[in-house]
Amino acid sequence: MFLLMWQPSDEFQADHPCDCNLPSRVKSLRTPDNPGRKFRVCQNSMNGKSPSYKFWQWLDEDEGRTDGRKPYWRKPEESFNLILKICTLENEISICRMKIEQENNTNLVNRQELYKVKWKLFTHKLCNIPSSGVQVLGSK
Repeated sequence: MFLLMWQPSDEFQADHPCDCNLPSRVKSLRTPDNPGRKFRVCQNSMNGKSPSYKFWQWLDEDEGRTDGRKPYWRKPEESFNLILKICTLENEISICRMKIEQENNTNLVNRQELYKVKWKLFTHKLCNIPSSGVQVLGSK
């Protein structure tokens, strides 16, 4: 099932009439698969007057696009730039993850050292408690 979500548009195209000879209306999708992709549709099919209006067409198909890809994939340099940007961002993410892991390891080592110091302090205090006047449980 195709869930159609579009943004309002007042763009009419008289040079591309629908099946009932009205100027077609251009809309933009807001779906995850086709964000911002434009399509042409009959005015009557968008206002709920009748379900019999079935005129619907991708705008980029007029330009020879039949593979369903967004228009920016037509230009190889734009495609290359997007791939380069994705690779750069993935690299930055990897570096950030390594830094976080190093910080976590450093924090773990610091906590372990802190526990050792606390334990030494605790045992040192225990050794320095005067034995006179201190009664150990169970002894008389």
